[in-house]
Amino acid sequence: MRASTYSPVVTSRRIARAGNVLADLLDRLPFRERLREHAVWTIWADVVGPLLAFKAEPVRIEEGKLFVRVANSAWMQELQFLKDDIRSRLNHRLGASVVRGLYLVLGGGKPRLKQEATMPFHPVDESRIAALVPDVSRPDIEVALRRVARARARRLGPDATRDPG
Repeated sequence: MRASTYSPVVTSRRIARAGNVLADLLDRLPFRERLREHAVWTIWADVVGPLLAFKAEPVRIEEGKLFVRVANSAWMQELQFLKDDIRSRLNHRLGASVVRGLYLVLGGGKPRLKQEATMPFHPVDESRIAALVPDVSRPDIEVALRRVARARARRLGPDATRDPG
């Protein structure tokens, strides 16, 4: 009897990453569309930003219709103008046309802890504020414009004082 020697078999196949194998497997499942729909919750805050995520949250999705609970009527009005943009950004991040419509629902949302309810305030760069406020030869109006710009910068951070043009 001959002693066998071990020789590994070398093939030209590449070893697939576990993440790629899992993604491929998920694509074959019959409920893959439902999984994609529910991915909206994981990317919502990144897509809409922290302020909007604080005021609006997805509550359910049915056949491509995403229902979003909004804190109050003022934010509902604001979101009416942003619906198409939010829908396209969500679909871009999801890599498919998952959200076909956004439906806004007025409601207070889930109760939040007091610590969560306070929005973070950002430091204000006075030189950026001064550059934003035009000279209108009316000190009272300039003061009011600076006050609005400061409040916006405190809530939204440094990007709020960036010159859009």
